[in-house]
Amino acid sequence: MMMMMMMMMTSKQFQRSNALSAAAGVLLLAACIANVVAFAPAQSNVISKLSQRHENVMPAFTRMMASPSTTVSDSTKPYFADYTFSDKDDISYLIGSGKTAIVAGATGYIGRAVVRECVSRGYNTISLVRDSTKASLDEALSGSSLVECDVQNVKEVQRLFSEIASGKHACATYAGSDAHSTPLPIDIVCSCLASASGIESEVYAIDYQAALNLLDAGREPSVSARHFVLLSAFCCRNPLLKLQQAKLKFEDRLHEQNDMTYSIVRPTAFFKSVSGQYESIMDGNSYVLFGDGAVTYCNPIAETDLATYMCDSAIDEKQWGRILNVGGPDEPLSNKMLAEMMFRAIEKPTKFVYVPTEIFDWSIGMIEWIAKNFPSQKWEDVLETAKIGKYYAVEDMLTTEEEEKFGSIKMMDHFEKIARDGQDPFTPVRATAVISKTMEALPAISVGIPVGFGLLSKPGLVENVVASSPLSDVPLLIAGLSDNIFS
Repeated sequence: MMMMMMMMMTSKQFQRSNALSAAAGVLLLAACIANVVAFAPAQSNVISKLSQRHENVMPAFTRMMASPSTTVSDSTKPYFADYTFSDKDDISYLIGSGKTAIVAGATGYIGRAVVRECVSRGYNTISLVRDSTKASLDEALSGSSLVECDVQNVKEVQRLFSEIASGKHACATYAGSDAHSTPLPIDIVCSCLASASGIESEVYAIDYQAALNLLDAGREPSVSARHFVLLSAFCCRNPLLKLQQAKLKFEDRLHEQNDMTYSIVRPTAFFKSVSGQYESIMDGNSYVLFGDGAVTYCNPIAETDLATYMCDSAIDEKQWGRILNVGGPDEPLSNKMLAEMMFRAIEKPTKFVYVPTEIFDWSIGMIEWIAKNFPSQKWEDVLETAKIGKYYAVEDMLTTEEEEKFGSIKMMDHFEKIARDGQDPFTPVRATAVISKTMEALPAISVGIPVGFGLLSKPGLVENVVASSPLSDVPLLIAGLSDNIFS
């Protein structure tokens, strides 16, 4: 009640109520700390929840270690693409025939598409997975050999690469009845690895060290892999975050070696990254926009188009040894333009909530204060998560040169598809519906958490926003700081 009365005050009344404001700020800061404590461990569970959600909607079937002549039924095709294997038993005409492609991160959003592309090109495709039983339920990986591997274990990776180079683990198309068939040269090692949370310990373990394990194993004389394809990120051009710095550190290691040719692919954004509010607006909620909805612009690329581009980069000598920025075929799209396209696809009237980007600064400032006064790695991780949320809310993910655009699938194609067929199971559901419901149920707390800290640290900024923005435009962003982590 006290917070609601404070929010109804004018800017001048704020200035006359310093003592009361500070007291309320302290109380709200305590509430915010409790909220962050509850929020922080949830980050590590996001990927597992997405995985569970994916498994629930995927049809159950026996994995087909199929020859390229196998036709995939409509009812069990992977969500992201319509495809069939070659209708010919002879695959010798395919560019990957007689060669091996190893894909790490094969069960991920892009990794699955890369596996599918490698199989369609005739490669002896080896999918590195954590759990082959679970992976066998994903038809996107059919036609490849599922091999369990802990990519963080350097000795295990080296052993596995040596076995593959000696002819073990071949997919059914090549192995036939002999598990130790004639060795096929390792033509491509493709890393689609990415940490789930973006916190420092994970990004250096996955985006740097695990990728380095793959590179070093491929460079071994007994393996002699030809080409390394790295799925990096466009955002590395402005490396403010730990995840970007870890990726850049590995890119440097690629540049330093000369045993393998390589290509570094930096996509702008994925379709799933800009589709996360679909469920929320389908339920009648407003689409949440930062600033005026035109703070950032992007041209996301479809996963199938990106997989094609990545595989092409392994055989096009002009792409070797280069950083390849790539986006989709769309012209620059603002957040509001994307929202309008989504509303149009689902045939609903537009409805928006505008959120000042300054709220990220309040949240980050609050967590910085906590991390400084109560030092622990946990709070440093929460702080990094908050910075990730802000980064993707204010930075463009846009290629402007024509040679940096690729593919034929546009955002409207994707929105029409999810309107027709439902959401891609790999798309992370954004926190916007929770934000709206929180505001409806607890408006004083939802507004007061960021403002409470602002009263302590940035009262002038608070007054400006309160004076210029209706209360309905200030949702609880603490709950949604990781809104763009998986872009």
